[in-house]
Amino acid sequence: MRLLNNGNNRIQIAQDFLDNSDGTITINGDGSHVLIGDGANAFERMSLTCGPSSTVHIGHGVRLASVQIYVCPHSKLLIGHHSAFANEGQIFVHETKPITIGHNCLISEGVNFWVSDAHSIIDLESGRRINPSRPIHVGHRVWLGRNVSVFKGAHIGDGAIIGAQSLVSGVIPGNTLAYGSPARVVRENVSWDINLMPDDGADPGPSPEKMGPTDGLSRPADARLALAEAQYRTEAVQTVLAAVLASQSWRGLNRKKFRRLIAEASSAVPDAGPAAVQHAVLLAEARKVLWLG
Repeated sequence: MRLLNNGNNRIQIAQDFLDNSDGTITINGDGSHVLIGDGANAFERMSLTCGPSSTVHIGHGVRLASVQIYVCPHSKLLIGHHSAFANEGQIFVHETKPITIGHNCLISEGVNFWVSDAHSIIDLESGRRINPSRPIHVGHRVWLGRNVSVFKGAHIGDGAIIGAQSLVSGVIPGNTLAYGSPARVVRENVSWDINLMPDDGADPGPSPEKMGPTDGLSRPADARLALAEAQYRTEAVQTVLAAVLASQSWRGLNRKKFRRLIAEASSAVPDAGPAAVQHAVLLAEARKVLWLG
């Protein structure tokens, strides 16, 4: 890890992080406090840039894979212990409202955090800016799917699950599954596990041969729920991928084949009916490659 301290700042970065990580930390100006705990790791050219009088606390055991982080002057970023970030993420604290991310969170590939719109929207009558920045809070054990956007004002409760490509800018209660743009709760009283648990007791639903394009979907809400659950199955595979990336332990995985399968599974959102069943079959094959490849 390359550390560029361009001022008088308080730096408490674990030595194992500096020795074993790949990327650049740049601290500009004076008065900042950067703390990174033991067992944390960054790879694939992670970037952290801090302005003067900023605060960055990254907990023990955090994994950062090619994440781009910017913290503006006089602002704050707090990340709890043992949270994992997959590739190509962005955390932009580009105004003075803070971002807080809890312990044991799983942040999939391409997730973005923005506390403001990065540009001003002006009311023509008053001449005043009407899009102020707002803080972001992510609770403990939150799972954010691939390419989720977490925008200003988002408050995600403990244990929540956000489906891939969702946009979050409001309140998502804890232990719920939310999906969409904007993200809306589609299921309550749920949790998640980093391991793929046996699904022998799960209801497989009707077979593709007997299932019409709208069978079992009496209302649009049912269709949305079926769609969210299909996406949830996709994210189960992506979560394992994120964990493998974070630990850098591939367990004999054929990386190119697995990435191709994940890309195919994520390239199109499945409709209800046979497409959703085919989607689940593809993901089952991806799981097989992950554990047996």
